[in-house]
Amino acid sequence: MKTSHPDIIVTSPDGEYLMIVEVKLNDINIHLNNSNNIIDQLKGSMIGFGCSVGLLVAGERVIVLWDSLDDSQGSSIRVVGEARLPNYLLPPADKQWKGNPYLEFESQVQRWLEKLKLQTSIDSLPDDLKNLFGGRIINLLRLGEVRAGGPRWSKVAK
Repeated sequence: MKTSHPDIIVTSPDGEYLMIVEVKLNDINIHLNNSNNIIDQLKGSMIGFGCSVGLLVAGERVIVLWDSLDDSQGSSIRVVGEARLPNYLLPPADKQWKGNPYLEFESQVQRWLEKLKLQTSIDSLPDDLKNLFGGRIINLLRLGEVRAGGPRWSKVAK
């Protein structure tokens, strides 16, 4: 499995990786041949960073992966659920990413995850998303710091 650079990370106050988030602008690739490749990439990141929770946000789809940590090679990582992420839940992107749809979307997802620390944001989630995130994802978000997994400007410079 290939380890990639995560788009967004959630870290504990002592620097432990609590959650790794991979963001894709739309879910067209997920429906085609890339589904396993993208999930394998996320699994590779989870192994590489020693993180037991992975989140894939692809367009309006959210997929959660858990690692029971029974195997260090990643065979214990499973997709545990999927839900729809309605576009209306996403806050506006940071103005600095205007004109780059991918970075705008990544920024929106990060800001949305940051907002989920508030009870009012959780209450406004659709039932399928609320059930998928349950207590565990929300608790990790509340405990940790949500931030970019690396410099976003490097993606623009390519």
